[in-house]
Amino acid sequence: MNALSFYRVGHWCYRRRIPVVPRLMYQAICVLYNAVIPMSTEIGEGTEFAYGGIGVVLHERCKIGKFVTFGHQVTVGGRSRRWGVPVIEDRCVIGAGAKLLGPISIGTESVIGANAVVLEDVPPRTVVAGIPAKVVRTDIDIADYSCLQPPEEADALSYRSTDNLLVTSIKDPSQLPHLAEEWAELLNDSDADCLFLTREWLETWWRHFSTERTLAITTVRRHSRLLGLAPLFSERNRFGGFLPSRSLQFLGSGLVGSDYLDIVIRRGHEQQVSRSLTEYFNGRRSMMTFSHLNAKDALAAGLVQELEQAGWIAQRRIIDVSPHIPLKGHTWESYLSGLGSQHRYNFNRRLKNLHKLGTLTFGVVEHEEQRPEALRNLLDLHNLRWDQRGGSETLRSPTMQAFHDAFSRTALERGWLRLFILRLDGRPIGALYGFLYRRRFYFYQSGFDPAYRQQSVGLVTMGLAIKHAVTEGVEDYDLLHGTETYKALWASESRELVRIQMFPPSIGGILCRAAVALDGRAKSAARRLLPQAMLDRAIAWKRGAYVADGGH
Repeated sequence: MNALSFYRVGHWCYRRRIPVVPRLMYQAICVLYNAVIPMSTEIGEGTEFAYGGIGVVLHERCKIGKFVTFGHQVTVGGRSRRWGVPVIEDRCVIGAGAKLLGPISIGTESVIGANAVVLEDVPPRTVVAGIPAKVVRTDIDIADYSCLQPPEEADALSYRSTDNLLVTSIKDPSQLPHLAEEWAELLNDSDADCLFLTREWLETWWRHFSTERTLAITTVRRHSRLLGLAPLFSERNRFGGFLPSRSLQFLGSGLVGSDYLDIVIRRGHEQQVSRSLTEYFNGRRSMMTFSHLNAKDALAAGLVQELEQAGWIAQRRIIDVSPHIPLKGHTWESYLSGLGSQHRYNFNRRLKNLHKLGTLTFGVVEHEEQRPEALRNLLDLHNLRWDQRGGSETLRSPTMQAFHDAFSRTALERGWLRLFILRLDGRPIGALYGFLYRRRFYFYQSGFDPAYRQQSVGLVTMGLAIKHAVTEGVEDYDLLHGTETYKALWASESRELVRIQMFPPSIGGILCRAAVALDGRAKSAARRLLPQAMLDRAIAWKRGAYVADGGH
């Protein structure tokens, strides 16, 4: 606990007019930290008080932004015969003993020197110091200014690396919305940027598939600037099918189908962040499983390399491929001309034949009023198609359907959703579900009415979706993981996806690695010795349990 913890409770009650509690929290702060923090004060998320907030005095009307760092003995107050009080904007550093007085504004990412007395406005990205404070530096990079000691309550979750970066583990899901702006900005400045690493996708995943799992998102900061984020969770697994141990995995793992999972690192800081994460994880010695990484250029490869140098054992395995279509510079005609002549002829002929059967329309969801019905059409057509082929669990479970209902709503709000419905005389006969994110189209799932199998409705739906992507300026049409034959008809290139298991240099790591190796040998023997029918039944039973458990 520190002064801010008491403040958060008291401020929450103050805003809801709950009596007694705000006064109690105010008194507790005074007694325990010799500080004055009125419950009416506005303090943004991520703000830190060094040494728990000892000696801090804040005016009841002052406003403090997000991710501001305070030293001890700081005063933020008014001046005689002046009504206004200071407003401190985001990501500022206030040195120990500083005094901020009167109707002034402290600009974003500014630094107030220790013991400075500030009586005038401070422009953004400026350093001031002295009595009275004067400008000593302008146009600064706030990342160059070291962070003050983190709150005492975060000691167990934080680590200061040898590169002077602060590594922190976030275990409280209620903090995720407060990361929204930082997460989006970091992802935009990272080579790992993709749909499946957005906060929206992973937070929605967590809300639906977090049973018996512990959030373990790990952030890396220099001062308050976010440089890296490892979107992880922890759960107890049985290595080799029998040896229980906790393991760290990527959010989004499992049957939900997230490709290109990775660590998000700001460009130019890959080595520092990887080293800092290595130091942090090396002190905790949990098994780690990184699945569906891009085998060629995942940023997590740097972390894996650093961990191997620290004595960890990495086991790598190619688990799938993601076919994709480079569309940059293409028109629909130029792309179509590059396909095999038989496939090109087949698509055009099937499309023409469908037009002969009636009025054919191909529409995309644009408004929330259209989305629920279109999503239901997709689910019905997908399951109808697969029911004739033994069934598919991908979109059948209630939890999975709830996940896609929630994310498709969010994706529509963000402008990412591309949910197409192919109709013949008003009747849905085909559907395709995907997302457009930063000029890359992600084909997620599709479905069609088996009654129109002879008309190749699935082929026509895919071709029309690719044509629509070309008109939107898509540079890459990603068919995501899977080696289905139809994908090879459209795409000539693919990306390998890899799964990496990391075992720490400890007794637990050695035992888990031995258990995995033993399990692998047992499975190989079973494939050689057991009848195929028995193997199929075992796989079907395990798959059913996997889906019932949320796809993990």
